[in-house]
Amino acid sequence: MPLCDSAHSACVSRTFLRSWRCHPKLIFTEETLGLKRTEARDFTSRVNQILKNHSDTGVKILEFVFDDRNNVNTCHLNSWLQKAVTPGIEKITLFLPWRYREEYNFPCSILLDGRGNSIWYLDLTNCAFHPMVGFDCLRSLTKLRLYGVCITGDELGHLISNCFALEELQVWCCMELICSTIPFWLQRLSCLTVSECDMLRVIESTAPNLTTLDFFGEPVQLVLRESSKVKHLKVGYSYTPNATVNTPMVADKFLAIKHLNIHLGEDYDDAVTPTYDYLSLASFL
Repeated sequence: MPLCDSAHSACVSRTFLRSWRCHPKLIFTEETLGLKRTEARDFTSRVNQILKNHSDTGVKILEFVFDDRNNVNTCHLNSWLQKAVTPGIEKITLFLPWRYREEYNFPCSILLDGRGNSIWYLDLTNCAFHPMVGFDCLRSLTKLRLYGVCITGDELGHLISNCFALEELQVWCCMELICSTIPFWLQRLSCLTVSECDMLRVIESTAPNLTTLDFFGEPVQLVLRESSKVKHLKVGYSYTPNATVNTPMVADKFLAIKHLNIHLGEDYDDAVTPTYDYLSLASFL
């Protein structure tokens, strides 16, 4: 039942009201809140009212998706997360407008005291995230997606270093990443996607069971070492007109490779530049 209809039903049924107060799936979007474009600024009041009537327990899935016209204050967002992220939560999705990228810092504190131990899926878009050394709040995490997140290579390392269950890592448009290092003890990690992180220069992985690597962006150095079991390698290089572009040095042999896809252009739909040094691709072959 849609969120808005559930709230209406709770108004006329005591039994439904009791179940609503422990509703496990909270998805806050304009659509689920029943907001029209002219009511976009009511987003905050609607969410406040719903969470006010919730029991603070039993939430399994939490999603916040809004844009600039919703005009959500970061203080409200922090209070919502603090209330809804409780022990037992499994999935968190936070989709913010671009302007929040440096304005909003995702609070690591909401994951402390066991509240993050049950999370298996975390998806953050357009915010800052700065885990400290020793961060170990996401031990059940299997899928991590970061899009437009302000996070350094060291902070990404702090974030995933104790995610022993991690199977899939996606990093998109994270402009503060210069070097990304995947440690060898992430033995379940099988899929790595890195795309359009323009400052990135090195991807180094020692994860022993990495089988799929999908990369798109400026040429980087790939150092895979123990990750030489890669079977599916997809590499796309962005192209800047009148600039010299070189394929990165590959320091490993892909002895297990079965599928290799190399794309050259500004994105996956563009034509290949005639000035590209195709012989530089020999390092893959």
